Amino acid sequence: MNLSSTDRQRLNAAIKLKDTYNAQPTAAKHSVQLPLQRWEQLQRLERQIQKAEQRKYHVAAQRCRQRLHEQLRFFISELSDVQNQLYRTLLNIKTPSVRSLYEELLSLGDEFIEVDIDRVHHEIVVTTERIVLEDIDLGSFEIRLEMKHVSTSPVYRVIALEPNPASRDDSTTHPHVQSESLCEGDGRAAIQNALQQGRLNDFFVTVRQILRTYNSSSAYVTLEDWHGASCGDCGSIMDTDDTYCCERCEGQLCDHCTHRCNDCGDSLCYECKDVCEECEESHCSSCLNLCSACHALTCSSCLEDDLCPTCHEHQQDQTDAEPEDSSTDSPTSPPTTPETPTQNIPTDTAVQSVCMGEVAVPA
Repeated sequence: MNLSSTDRQRLNAAIKLKDTYNAQPTAAKHSVQLPLQRWEQLQRLERQIQKAEQRKYHVAAQRCRQRLHEQLRFFISELSDVQNQLYRTLLNIKTPSVRSLYEELLSLGDEFIEVDIDRVHHEIVVTTERIVLEDIDLGSFEIRLEMKHVSTSPVYRVIALEPNPASRDDSTTHPHVQSESLCEGDGRAAIQNALQQGRLNDFFVTVRQILRTYNSSSAYVTLEDWHGASCGDCGSIMDTDDTYCCERCEGQLCDHCTHRCNDCGDSLCYECKDVCEECEESHCSSCLNLCSACHALTCSSCLEDDLCPTCHEHQQDQTDAEPEDSSTDSPTSPPTTPETPTQNIPTDTAVQSVCMGEVAVPA
């Protein structure tokens, strides 16, 4: 049988794939490893959300929820891998033949505009048509499947050939592709089953279908935000050059929603800013102090002797209202001088004669 160079490459790839599938039963006998490390990470994120909510850092809590959502998807994916390993062990699925694998590779030419075998990286490569979602042209993509672990721990990449990435993140070339990794969503099980059974055509077609589909709830970046960033406070779309960052929660803000601390000048979102209760100017929490009397948040400009102006004025009024200590001095008798005879000093006491039986009292 005379084969073209392309067909010979595909036959050689089918033989290598067959070797990989033949090694699978040995690998399947190993005990499965549950994703306990991922589970611990999910628990840490949950604790962070609770702390942020307790401190009323709502923007920070929302960012933690987004990370929790992403990690949950990875956790579910890893659990699915474990389930598939157990499934193959229990059912003892037969490995595909060289002929069936070769036919699968040949059939790819009917579905994709270009099919190639990368002998350097040991990958099967197909090229999709241009992907356009809601009038946003994302260009065509390469789907590159690594042949080495295709049956046990499949690895594949999705690479944008004419990247039109999200303006806020160059690594996101598709709402469901970040750093060449596809968010499979509900297609996870179909992808895993197709590869385990050697249905290569079904694998590549399923991945392409995910690229053709848009789901805003599972997007790394939504199409609405593709050409700009969304303000964390008002939700408006901004050009990336016009964004500000909250120094506390690192949320993105538009110019209208950005508040600056009057003392240190840090940029703050609405949730992270505090206000001096006296002058009502914006400040960060570290630049405000508590009034020692009423515990009102007060900036350094308004604080005096650890008191807010209201408490300071009240204390001053109390001080001014206290009576002053005063003492009454007794009048001083004029000194007796030699020029003033004592016998001439008048007295208010009448002098009476001493009667019988009375004792004379000196005046």
